[in-house]
Amino acid sequence: MESESQPEPDSSRQAAFVPEAVERDLVRAALDYLRRSLPPDSGASGAPTVGRQKADLCEWAKSLGLLLTPDLFPAIPVRGGQEHDWFHDTVTDRYFKVTRNGIFGLSPGIELALVSSGEDARRFQLWEATPLEYLERLDLLNQLVPGLNVLEGVFVQADGDMAIVTSQPRFDIVLVCGAEIDAWFAAQGFKKITHSGYCAEF
Repeated sequence: MESESQPEPDSSRQAAFVPEAVERDLVRAALDYLRRSLPPDSGASGAPTVGRQKADLCEWAKSLGLLLTPDLFPAIPVRGGQEHDWFHDTVTDRYFKVTRNGIFGLSPGIELALVSSGEDARRFQLWEATPLEYLERLDLLNQLVPGLNVLEGVFVQADGDMAIVTSQPRFDIVLVCGAEIDAWFAAQGFKKITHSGYCAEF
């Protein structure tokens, strides 16, 4: 949860989200829907595909009653990190996260560049992620920590762009050292590949 040390907004206007959302794996359901709706000859990235994914996700959410309205949100959410605005719902004691500016985080990858023979042609890059890639990350996190991320619905903003709304339980902060983090990932089948990056071992 980003920037949870910031002051919390007034939460007197409580969110009326779908109560059974915690019991249903809507992250996986939305991800499966987007995967099925992609044209067979398309990739996961690119402007036309991003627009298609947003439209398809809105259609899916509307069919399930998960198309949220502005009155469900506090007037002044907290800006958190690069991806979300967030607020705390005191009734459920959950943190709700709303993607911001029609962007769904970043997607890493390797780009090949034309370089002289003595240099490595591979360059690590970050691109704006698509809704599908965002949901893939949530699904992977839920596989590591079941129930961590709940998809609450989709929010169409005033400018017509789409935001994905998720929630997480509140956790007490427990300080751990780097060695403990490395050991936890190793126990889950990951190996350390950078200072703070891990890769699944197959």
